[in-house]
Amino acid sequence: MDPTFDAEAKEEALREESESWDTTAPVEARDGDIPTVDVGPYFESGTATDLQAAADALRHASETVGFHQLVGHGVSQAAIDAIFHQTRRFHALPLALKSTIRMDRDDWPLKGCGYLPVGERKLPRREKGNANEAFIVKADRDIESEHNQWLADDDLPGFRAGVEEFGTIITALALRILPIYAAALDLPADFFEAGFRHPFSRLRLSHYPPAEPRTGDDAYGIAPHVDTTFFTLLLQDGPGLTIYSHERDRWVSVPVVDGAFVVNSGELLRQWSNDRFLSTRHYAHNTSAHNTSARDRYSIPFFFNATSDYPMECLPTCHGPDNPAKYPTISYNQSQGVIQGE
Repeated sequence: MDPTFDAEAKEEALREESESWDTTAPVEARDGDIPTVDVGPYFESGTATDLQAAADALRHASETVGFHQLVGHGVSQAAIDAIFHQTRRFHALPLALKSTIRMDRDDWPLKGCGYLPVGERKLPRREKGNANEAFIVKADRDIESEHNQWLADDDLPGFRAGVEEFGTIITALALRILPIYAAALDLPADFFEAGFRHPFSRLRLSHYPPAEPRTGDDAYGIAPHVDTTFFTLLLQDGPGLTIYSHERDRWVSVPVVDGAFVVNSGELLRQWSNDRFLSTRHYAHNTSAHNTSARDRYSIPFFFNATSDYPMECLPTCHGPDNPAKYPTISYNQSQGVIQGE
């Protein structure tokens, strides 16, 4: 095991690798390409039997695909509709007004939050700009809602309250599925509680403007990347997310399933599990493999991590004499040179 970790070198390696990926021929998903994980029975009963059934489905998805459709999660359609409504309201505002809370401006102490305009070369960091705009809110042990950038309520009445409400809902869901991840990794159901007492998260409200079918030289909506997260929960209102299928050795367009969250594990969970769970490459456009309609697309990813300074030591069920730990114990803060995308 290498006892050191160079975040900048890791980011550069991922960036160089992503630029070698041929994404020119995505195909539509077939049945089974994106597994479904139904947590409804476990959420309703709380029994060990239903926990194990959900864990078995999650384990299969995480070890073979790296993505799944999460159903039975208990987040109401009304709550989903409400956050999409707030997302559309924000992005319909004039650019000049949104730019007053632009991300990483010199006079705002908390970086990585606020408005990210179309064409930015960050999140993920790439040579070409991403063809989307986003509003981003962060949370951590020492980061509260008021530390983020918000428009005045007179400029967008009810927006902050609506985003904060959904943030509470989605964080509760993420915490609620942690026991399923623990069981999927053959750990006690409460194993991850200590690491997620103050989870570090980013909630991103993304807008992909209408786009013509892309060519090889066009900017991506979100450039090809892998997430750095423990896991990511994503809502999408239209096609555009494309993932690499390890089983098919093809890029596959992820279908939109009404009411479902698309969930993927990221680099930190892959390393924490000693490569047991996949961290799958993906990108996004405002089109799918065979859908070239020019329309606005909105997506809402929630990037979920352990408390940013929590040391993630190789999970005890993921290493042994014949499978030594491959990565050093590391916290999110130590890995922050690697930037998240969609």
